[in-house]
Amino acid sequence: MVVLPKKALRPRTVGRLSIYRRVLNQLLENGSVHIFSRDLATLAGVSASQVRQDLMNVPACGTPQHGYSAIELLLSVNRCLGTTTRASTVLLGAGHLGQAILAHFQATQPDLEMKAVFEVDPALVGQRLHNITILPLTDLEYQLRLIKAKVAILAVPSNVAQILAEQLVNAGICSILNFTPIRLQLPQHVYVEDNDIQTSLERVAYYATAPMNQGVNA
Repeated sequence: MVVLPKKALRPRTVGRLSIYRRVLNQLLENGSVHIFSRDLATLAGVSASQVRQDLMNVPACGTPQHGYSAIELLLSVNRCLGTTTRASTVLLGAGHLGQAILAHFQATQPDLEMKAVFEVDPALVGQRLHNITILPLTDLEYQLRLIKAKVAILAVPSNVAQILAEQLVNAGICSILNFTPIRLQLPQHVYVEDNDIQTSLERVAYYATAPMNQGVNA
C-alpha cells in the first residue's frame, strides 16, 4: 500500500480528474463555453455529486445559471494535476507491447516526456523508435540517474519485472506504470499503477457470456 503525502490526491480522484480534463478538451474543441456538473458527470460516467466532490480539490467556481466556464475549469484541473512541468519518463521493453505503448504515449501524453527506451534484445538495441534510440538494459541505473527520470513504464517479461523494478527505484524512479501481471513488491513511497491486460481480457471474456441482470458496472 502506498502512503501518500497529506495533500496528495487519492489515485481514483486523479483518475477521474484526468477523465474530466479529457471531456473538457473535447467540449472546447466542439465550441462549448460552459458545462454543468450534471452534464460533465454524464460524459465522464460518474454521478453529479461525485463531480462536485472532486472539483472541491481544484477548486472551481460555477453558477446555477451557467455552470462552469469550460476553459477556466480546464485550467484549474491542469493546475491541480500539476501539469506545469513535464515528468521525465522511460520505457522498459521495446517489443511489440512496448512499441504500441510508445506510439500511443507519443500521441496522447503531453504531460510526460519520454526520455529513453531500454531493451535487452541486442537486435533492437541501437535502433530508433519514434525518434528515440533504444538503449541496453546493462547500464540502466547509470542512464536513469543521468536522465533524472521519475516515471517508468514497465513492459517486460514477467520473470524480470521485479528485479528491474528494484533497479528503477534504486535509480530514483518514484512512479511506475506496470504492464506485467506481476504485483511488484516495492517501498511504500513508490506509486505503482498496475495495467494487467491479461486480467482485463479475462474479465471481458467472462462478461461476454455471464448473466448481465445484476448491474456489474455498479
